[in-house]
Amino acid sequence: MKRTGDPPCIGSVASLRSGSQVAGNRQNPPTVFTVATISHPIEDVTPLYDMIMAFLIAAGIGLIAAIIGMGGGFLYVPTLTLIFGFDPKMAVGTSLAVMVCSSGTATRVYWRQKKVLITLAALLVLPAMIFSLVGSLVTIWFDAKILVILFVLVLILMSLQMLVPSLHLIPAIPFGPAIDVNMPGSGEHEKMIRIPCIHLLVWGAFGGLVSGITGTSGGAFFVPALVAVDVPVHFAVATSLLTILPTSITGAATHAILGHLSLPFLMVYGIGAAVGAYTGASLAPRIHADHIRKIFGILLIGIALLMIQQKVLGG
Repeated sequence: MKRTGDPPCIGSVASLRSGSQVAGNRQNPPTVFTVATISHPIEDVTPLYDMIMAFLIAAGIGLIAAIIGMGGGFLYVPTLTLIFGFDPKMAVGTSLAVMVCSSGTATRVYWRQKKVLITLAALLVLPAMIFSLVGSLVTIWFDAKILVILFVLVLILMSLQMLVPSLHLIPAIPFGPAIDVNMPGSGEHEKMIRIPCIHLLVWGAFGGLVSGITGTSGGAFFVPALVAVDVPVHFAVATSLLTILPTSITGAATHAILGHLSLPFLMVYGIGAAVGAYTGASLAPRIHADHIRKIFGILLIGIALLMIQQKVLGG
């Protein structure tokens, strides 16, 4: 903890962030926290320590997100708010920008593995981008606590989907015009699946809206929506990550205009997330993603409860 009379840690994570936060909240400048006062009992926390910790956190999140087909916002936002003391709006904007790095890197790896389904991604992307923009704009009128509550609800939905896939929280929409997609089968055989366009458009829009409001990627909706129409899970993961890329760009750009972006954290988290995402996407074909989903389903419930306690009940 800081001693009375000590000069402020000019290079600390919190002081780097505070300049960006003022842009998004000029009337009530945020309290400046250092990592030491929030998460570590060290008297003198150096900027190097701050940056290394942020890098490692982002790399770990990027690795897991690339394996399960999400951008990582479900963990970027909580770590930014709970560990580094970010305002929820700043955390949402920064999270979306970081996901551009992680999803872009993972998509490149999956593209080389020939698991990205371009046609399906295109049908998801257009409504996702439009509604991500809408979701980002409406945060102007949301109180910070409302944003936290919405984010927690999304976390709970994601955890239920991970823990109990049989619940089918993202059901298939089986009517309207459809497209035929050839999926690789066993050996050299291909399997033809028929996917209603309205199914992709609706869940793309819903995922984009949630992404813009909460700073999550939308992958929690994109992957189950693809699996619901018989797309194999590894192809669903890869296609989801491609969809997340332009969706996150749209949301991040909007939040940047609104002043909800920390450039120092974008650089450190972005590099860490890209390294983790590359590793995760490379390892994904050899990993059973269901085991990871169950572990993180339990973790997300814990994070949701912690955010409610600290940011709603305690704030």
